[in-house]
Amino acid sequence: MPKFDMDRVKNVHFVGVGGCGMSGLAKVLHEMGYKVSGSDVREGSNTIRLKDLGVKIHIGHKSANVREADLVVYSSAIKKKNPELKEAQTKKIAVIQRAEMLAWIMNQSKTRIAVAGTHGKTTTSAMIAKVLDAGEFAPTFFIGCDMDYIEGNAKLGEGRYAVAEADESDSSFLHLSPNIAVITNIEDDHMERFGSMKVVMDTFVKFAKNVAKDGFILIDANDANNKKLMQRVEARFITYGLAGDVEYTARDLSYKKFGSRFTLVRKGEELGQVELSVPGWQNVLNSLPVFAIGFEVGLDFASVASSLRTFVGARRRFQTMGEFQDMLIIDDYAHHPTEIRATLAAARSGWPNKRIVCVFQPHRFSRTVLLKDQFGRAFGDADKIIVSDIYAASEKAIPGVSGKTIVDAIQDKEVVYLPKKEQIADYLTGEIKSGDIILTLGAGDIYTVGKELLARLKLKKS
Repeated sequence: MPKFDMDRVKNVHFVGVGGCGMSGLAKVLHEMGYKVSGSDVREGSNTIRLKDLGVKIHIGHKSANVREADLVVYSSAIKKKNPELKEAQTKKIAVIQRAEMLAWIMNQSKTRIAVAGTHGKTTTSAMIAKVLDAGEFAPTFFIGCDMDYIEGNAKLGEGRYAVAEADESDSSFLHLSPNIAVITNIEDDHMERFGSMKVVMDTFVKFAKNVAKDGFILIDANDANNKKLMQRVEARFITYGLAGDVEYTARDLSYKKFGSRFTLVRKGEELGQVELSVPGWQNVLNSLPVFAIGFEVGLDFASVASSLRTFVGARRRFQTMGEFQDMLIIDDYAHHPTEIRATLAAARSGWPNKRIVCVFQPHRFSRTVLLKDQFGRAFGDADKIIVSDIYAASEKAIPGVSGKTIVDAIQDKEVVYLPKKEQIADYLTGEIKSGDIILTLGAGDIYTVGKELLARLKLKKS
């Protein structure tokens, strides 16, 4: 049972409201009729959008910010010594984690869909939300980044269906109790928290066991760790994958610059041709559980395929930043070796004869040192690589670990180490040429390089 009673809550305050997950929750609670306020250390697009909706936003954390609150919600990025948390505890105001608030909102819906996995969960959950929305199911949804067809990353629906991207990084997805779960894959990420793959696996197993007994789990049965999970959990599994004996798969795959085409197959039967407006094999894979969910809730092939045809992705997922004199600049959130390989493969399949220049900003010192050898093998489809220093994401520096750790791990490639992100746009201005594809990759603020580069190229021309 929750340690808070929303029937008695009128005023909800979010500490760290500028993050994607927190801002989405604040938006939906505001739409539900609660008086919502929030604070963050700096203003950003999410806080501005909330302010425009009528949410009271404080820049900076102060004890006075929580004094009208009946409930305080905080994200995993907030430290226990935060003055707002301390004030709430002093005043005996209920304090809960972000995931507990998400779970409460999800539990207001009869059909709860949670998408988990190391990679692909943002795009998969965004696809599901769009398909259900287009199918007039009016879902409530929470996605990890902005979507193209709504203003933001969350929306209050009509109550029956809810979709959430389930975050495993701090084990907070264990608060959720879905009827339908998707597990895309399980890999060695967030090891600074988990410590070992055994703990990662145990955590995903707990998540799978939280799925309602009359529900089901869609799972990529080609993933080695997913196979291990299936052996440890009693549940109805619907399998998918690009190979092997699975219920849903894809045949006749072909790729274009910003999309792909394939034939959807269910239990050996070809159902029809699918066109996606997002590139790469990974998005073909992401779309398979979306079809399965669509069929389970009563949609036909044509309805799901039509919705996916117009899905153009989520922010920072192979997002075009701009084009200049036949040079194309693309940004992607890829920050794990598996994601980097998939993103570069998508670029290579779309532009097989172009020079691909990859700008990578490592994310977290712990990930850099733990996965350095995998990073070294991840850039095979890039022709030239620029590596910046590490985006710490609140981590303390590890002596001897820097962007050069990855540079040293990359073999037989043209690679340049530019520690300061501010150096990169200047360097690229004199380095790139007509026809190049420039990709900025990373979970930090590397996307600003693409914007700066475009501005410098236009200035240079004038």
